[in-house]
Amino acid sequence: MQFFINKEEKNEGCCSVQAKAKLACLGCGDVAKGVLSKTLEHLLVDVSKEKLNCLDGFYYCKTPSCEVIYFRNEETLLQKDIKVLVGLKDGANPATVCYCFEWTKEKILKEIKESGETVALSDIKAKMQNPGCSCETLNPSGGCCLGDVSKAIKEIQNQLN
Repeated sequence: MQFFINKEEKNEGCCSVQAKAKLACLGCGDVAKGVLSKTLEHLLVDVSKEKLNCLDGFYYCKTPSCEVIYFRNEETLLQKDIKVLVGLKDGANPATVCYCFEWTKEKILKEIKESGETVALSDIKAKMQNPGCSCETLNPSGGCCLGDVSKAIKEIQNQLN
C-alpha cells in the first residue's frame, strides 16, 4: 500500500524514515520517542491511514494519563485510530504489556496471586528466541516490551505488598 498520493502532494516537512530525536507530546508535554512507519502501517485503522499523506515522522506517547497515542507536527492519533487497545494507557482493559505473546497486567496479577510469582519475563524471553517476536509491528511503541513488562510486574508486586 502506498501512502503518498503523488510526489507533488507529499509534505516534504513531515516525512522522514523515522523520527530520531525525542519530542514533547502535544497532549501532555512528556517526552516521546519516534516510532517506525511500519508500526503505524500495521496498527492504524484504515480510515485513519487514509487521512494521512504518509506514516513517517510520528512519535509515540506512553504517558498513561495522556489520550494521545501518536503525534506529528499538529496531527494526533488517539485510541479510536488504533486497531488494538493500548495497554499502557489508563483504563485499558485488558492492559496488554506484551502484544506478541499476549501478556497482560491482569494475567500477571492472577499468576502472582496464585503462585507468588510470575513467569512472564522468562516466558517472553524464551519465545523471543523461538518462534521470535514482532514487536516493531505488534507493540504500539514499536519496540521491545521487556521494559514495560518489568515495570508492570514491579507495580503489581508493590500493590500487593
